[in-house]
Amino acid sequence: MKTNPMPVLMLLAAAVLWSTSGTLIKMVTLPPLAIAGWRSLVAAIFLLVVCKKTVKISWDRATLGAAACLGAFCICFVCATKLTTAANAIVLQYTASVLVAVLAPCFLNEPTRRLDWVTLGLVIAGVCLFFLDDLSADGRLGIFIGILGAVFWAATMIFLRQTKDSSTAWPLSLGNFVAAGLCLPFMFDQMPGTTDLLGILGLGTISIGAGYAVFSYAIKEVKALEAVLICSIEPFINPIWVFLFVGEMPGPAAMAGGMLVLTAVTMRSVMTVLKPVRASDPA
Repeated sequence: MKTNPMPVLMLLAAAVLWSTSGTLIKMVTLPPLAIAGWRSLVAAIFLLVVCKKTVKISWDRATLGAAACLGAFCICFVCATKLTTAANAIVLQYTASVLVAVLAPCFLNEPTRRLDWVTLGLVIAGVCLFFLDDLSADGRLGIFIGILGAVFWAATMIFLRQTKDSSTAWPLSLGNFVAAGLCLPFMFDQMPGTTDLLGILGLGTISIGAGYAVFSYAIKEVKALEAVLICSIEPFINPIWVFLFVGEMPGPAAMAGGMLVLTAVTMRSVMTVLKPVRASDPA
């Protein structure tokens, strides 16, 4: 019996679509908060249109919490990408899954294993390496904003786990509307040119909209291990696009730290899939 390769290819396509965000953010010349606002507005509308059959409007605490945290994350991610390297920003976002594991006992009644604490230690060590490069004041600020964004993204995932509806289209759309609303005062300070408009449309429709739409279909048809491994390629592809189209290269210490973070988080994800967490596992 042949295995249908289409879901795996679609999941790979989702990772590639997501990975374009760094390049597009770098290419748009608007201020970070203006980019975040326009990007989220386009994404919110796109998601509502594309996923209208699965959108179930709800105003429960978990949905509102997810939307608020996602809105804050969207702003932090764009600002971090603009202020520091795209590689630093995406790697910092990738640490959120470890934060979820550490916070799970408090919010999800799920145990935290020794593996999670070890991974967190490696992640902290990797992030510390980012600061060893010769960074500007903006670069350091970008890293701190990226760390804050990872916290908001972790909180978003925790709230999404608590939502009653299995579809995440509504919380994701609402969260992007929140980001657009928060950035509204900054969106008209400088009107986007033609290139900026194309970049914003690409961010909202390709990076977020199409990426999510493809992912939401493919994730139901692939094994958990396949999902972990395929999605983990995004942080590797993102800096490659930025280097090819923008010429930005992270410093040697950041590259070493990024590899440490990505390896630690990916290995933890793989080991978690191969050996699921049990309630009796030690904290």
